[in-house]
This record gives sequence, structure tokens and C-alpha cells, in this order.
Amino acid sequence: MERYFFDVEDGHLTMDDDGRDLDGADAVAAAAMSTLLEIARFEVVANNERELSVTVRNEAGDPIYRASITVKAGWLAGLNRMASA
Repeated sequence: MERYFFDVEDGHLTMDDDGRDLDGADAVAAAAMSTLLEIARFEVVANNERELSVTVRNEAGDPIYRASITVKAGWLAGLNRMASA
């Protein structure tokens, strides 16, 4: 097993100082995607668009894998926000 570090960028960069011990490329990719989706669950879309990413570094500090997602939101043409009652 090797130790991998998962740095998160969601408007600002948060470096992972602890890391996780994982066994192999498939485990690294799955952990990166899981981390990304967990963060996306709780992020508020600012300005109707948000890009989130997770970059994985190996024990030597080299970036080896990146997963990202872009969330876009907006009202469709001709539709207005529903007024609060």
C-alpha cells in the first residue's frame, strides 16, 4: 500500500496533509471520484456555475490523477422564479 494525498479545489485550494493508504490505481481513482462527489453534494453553486476538482498526489508529491466536475444552473428562457408566498 502507498499513501496518496487528495487536494481539493473549489474556488480555493485545500491541500491534504494527512493522505490515505490505498492499494492500486483503481482504488485511487475510486477514492478521488468519491471525494469529488461528496464535496459536490454540499457545494452551493455560486454565480450559477461552479467547478470542483480533486488532484491526487503520490508519496513523492507528484500529481498523478485528477477528477473534476462543473455544475451549471440557470432559469430556462421565458421562465421566472416562482414568487414566495
